[in-house]
Amino acid sequence: MMTIDDDLDPLGVGRAALGVWQAMATHPAALLESQRRLADAWMALATRTLAAQAGAGEALPPVIEPRPNDTRWKHPAWNDNPTFSAIKQGYLLATRAVLESIDAAAGVDEATKTQVKFFAKQFCDAMSPTNFAFLNPAVIEETLRTGGRNFARGAQNYLDDLRDNDGRPALVDKSAFTVGVNVATSKGDVVFRNELIELLHYAPSTETVYRRPLVIVPPWINKYYILDLQPANSFIKFAVDNGISTFVVSWRNPDASLAHLGFDDYLELGPLTAIRVAAEISGSADVNQIGYCIGGTLTAMQLAYLAKTDPGRVNAVTFFAALTDFAEVGEIRNFLGADALASIEKKMDDAGVLKASDMADAFNLLRANDLIWNVAVNRYLLGKDAPAFDLLYWNSDATRMPATMHKYYLDNMYVRNALAAGKLSHRGVPIELGAVKNDAYAVASVEDHIAPWRSVYAMTQSFGGSVTFRLGHSGHIAGIINPPGATKGNYWKGDVNLPSADEWFARATKCPGSWWPDWLAWIAERSGDRVPAPVQAGSPAYPTLGPAPGTYVLEKA
Repeated sequence: MMTIDDDLDPLGVGRAALGVWQAMATHPAALLESQRRLADAWMALATRTLAAQAGAGEALPPVIEPRPNDTRWKHPAWNDNPTFSAIKQGYLLATRAVLESIDAAAGVDEATKTQVKFFAKQFCDAMSPTNFAFLNPAVIEETLRTGGRNFARGAQNYLDDLRDNDGRPALVDKSAFTVGVNVATSKGDVVFRNELIELLHYAPSTETVYRRPLVIVPPWINKYYILDLQPANSFIKFAVDNGISTFVVSWRNPDASLAHLGFDDYLELGPLTAIRVAAEISGSADVNQIGYCIGGTLTAMQLAYLAKTDPGRVNAVTFFAALTDFAEVGEIRNFLGADALASIEKKMDDAGVLKASDMADAFNLLRANDLIWNVAVNRYLLGKDAPAFDLLYWNSDATRMPATMHKYYLDNMYVRNALAAGKLSHRGVPIELGAVKNDAYAVASVEDHIAPWRSVYAMTQSFGGSVTFRLGHSGHIAGIINPPGATKGNYWKGDVNLPSADEWFARATKCPGSWWPDWLAWIAERSGDRVPAPVQAGSPAYPTLGPAPGTYVLEKA
């Protein structure tokens, strides 16, 4: 029997695909039927194409259409030119046939089919006619317009990316941004530092502030300033300008010297420390809190721990795109099979950390057409410069993961789903989500491929307190960073958290614009009286250690 070397197939894709192929060969009827349907569709496409080229009769509808969010085909020629339209439809038919053949393989479990389909789709994406110079009408046009200079510029871009970006097509012009200069510019100070975090306290912009401070726990996969890109889209500035005394955790970018830090260390040195320091500086008995993505997962664990040890420490809590139930995590599951996890663990054992590039590559593959192939076409075939885009700059400013912490996270969340099952503990205290009685406001995004919204919704059923759930438009970032001034997007709200996420959505009300004002009204009711704004950051016990954005955020991967 054919075998595949582990070093050549660290994700186990080859073995899974071999199993699917053997199933097809053993039971060929489904494969033959799929091929028959493909042949019929191609024949129909050929008939339509010949008729269109001859200008005979009324134009017939396409045999197949791309998905609405597939932006590869935006050039008019893909629809208007019969030849390019035929190329596009032929490719889409072939891709559909490949994926349907995998689905039809008898005797193969669904998890294996899903993994093989995902990576087969990656191959199909790579083979798209849009990725080949003289099959792409946009590239042909640019070549004729410039006399081929686009290829000369593309060759230079390719050499630049080999030198400066480990051979990956550059998503962004990194030279256009400097943290603290034109991103992460909200005024504030570092008021606390330990080996893992700096705590930033932002300067008030109002004469009075709410008595109860807000502590934001961002993800440590990437950096905190996704919440402070520019003044116009800064959630931090939005909170400060509305009288909320705002503290933000800025995580250190760990190297191998911090490989020993585990999830318990992140909990102790991170939010448990941050909320204590913020309360002491503010003279408040408790705080409000926000947890974003993995920072929200950690915040949920913290709340469950405090529910049994210090229940008055946190008042109300907000979650941005945060999972507490990992049963359904979408396409990221394809990177978390037994073979893949063994490969990841070996890399972390060797380096002490998971390298930032490994994490970025996996996330980019979840949206390969947008984040890999479209970028490569623009850089190398069209000869375009990388854009100066703040969001993409932040995305490229990646971080490492300490080996001990990340092993725990992958095993206990993605493999065992132990948080939802109530099988975790901290300092011997059981972590039970049902013990969390805090008022909560949870936001998910309808197109999120990292924290699928239905899985985020699960916290409405697992927490013991009142949960206000809102569903934003777009994905993991754009659904959260959607300020009121943007006048775009929408969100959904519902009055009752029904057991099923789909039932909730069916009854939800669609609201235009940003959910931020809705959240502001919610948090204001839970922030106490207004008091004079502090004259300076910190306190005698916690003197300022330097201006925001601090030093940890400047550490590169």
